[in-house]
Amino acid sequence: MLKEQSTFNLEEFYTQCESGEKVETQGVIAYIKSFQTVIIWGSAGLGQAIGRFLEQHKISNLVYWDLRYKEIGPIGGRKIEAPFSEEYDRNNTLIIYSIPNHVIMRSLLIDLRQNKYEHVIRGDILYSGILCPYCKGDTPAAGVCWMKGECRSVICQRFQTITKCKTKVEKPGERIDLTYNCFILNSLCNLNCTHCVQFINNYPSKARVNISTEAICRDIDLWLEMIDSVGTISVMGGETFMHPDISRIVNKFAEHENFGFISFPTNGLYPIKPQQLEGIEDKRVIIAFGAYQHVASQQQLEIYEKNIELVKSYGIAYTESRHLPTWIIPSGLYKVSDDIEYMTKRKQGCSMPPRNLQVRDGKVHVCDKGVALYATGVADFREDYFDLTQNINLEEKRQRFREFVDKPFYYTCGYCEGVPGNAPSALQGKIDAYDRKTYEDRVWEKENKDE
Repeated sequence: MLKEQSTFNLEEFYTQCESGEKVETQGVIAYIKSFQTVIIWGSAGLGQAIGRFLEQHKISNLVYWDLRYKEIGPIGGRKIEAPFSEEYDRNNTLIIYSIPNHVIMRSLLIDLRQNKYEHVIRGDILYSGILCPYCKGDTPAAGVCWMKGECRSVICQRFQTITKCKTKVEKPGERIDLTYNCFILNSLCNLNCTHCVQFINNYPSKARVNISTEAICRDIDLWLEMIDSVGTISVMGGETFMHPDISRIVNKFAEHENFGFISFPTNGLYPIKPQQLEGIEDKRVIIAFGAYQHVASQQQLEIYEKNIELVKSYGIAYTESRHLPTWIIPSGLYKVSDDIEYMTKRKQGCSMPPRNLQVRDGKVHVCDKGVALYATGVADFREDYFDLTQNINLEEKRQRFREFVDKPFYYTCGYCEGVPGNAPSALQGKIDAYDRKTYEDRVWEKENKDE
């Protein structure tokens, strides 16, 4: 192993990438060159962009990993393999993890460790340091950050830093700067995904609703007045475009300056109406089409194409996701443990709070599981959500929110046991998420059937 491997500090490099400043790349290039084999895991836009950069710097010992290796074929003359299908010297192999979906990232990084791959670089952070065109003082545009298909800035610390530095308004107490949060518009969906992390197909009929536009607009004002900045806000459901007032909601967000992008995820298989797009001019808006075509009917595929053309006609930035072969399987809506030590460990080991805070109808929930427990009526843990509408002054509200985020555990954590496994993406069909035995038996059956 060459000297550069022992002296290069990856965590310091990550810090530089996330700082918003111009990054010196010589050190990381030398580090990558010091390995006998460099595997780029993920051959979509992010992986290919990193691959091109490395080729330009005379790093040619590249291999791509991708579950879609048969359909993709070689990239720039480099072969694509199924992950873990070939043996490599672990001490002299570097993995550049380049799958931009953050939901499955943690489980796949665990797979690397379990397979004894210790030398790993996060491709999304690497990209932000070596290829991101933006630094502090710049005004990023959704059409650049997202539409190239290389960088998905939903969870981007560099972008959050750039957004933070543009915030001018002084607010009382310690700053509240977030990388990401969600606004939940509804609990309606035109699909029936078995492993939906929002558990929409387990909602009782009375809970399948659109949140009122008045409540959403109220919450936008209350939320953005309370925090200092947030990098990206995802506005979603359910199926986002089953809410009729998307344009009005966008224009309410546009009144505020202290966020970077607003992403509107959609499965793309439900008809978007022209009036939902009229008046949208904010260049921070992105419509993010998911990859559900593999479970769609012919009629839905036609709807998808019409939706794309409609969004194009309005000049709104958009992305089309590539097919993701697997999704994580979330644990169900049943209690796992009410032991405080268990819940504390779950909170400490969780990558979600405060990254995945969810605003829904006046409440800030700790995560999507918290939303589902409350909205389905399974549990009302008042300690586990923050009331945005409470009538207190801004200084006290901000202090209470910091205390909320810093709690040692949430009771919601007692309903979480991590990720039971992975399953083919967007499987259609309901599993009873309320009964532990039924849920876990069905998960086991599906996993073994898929094998």
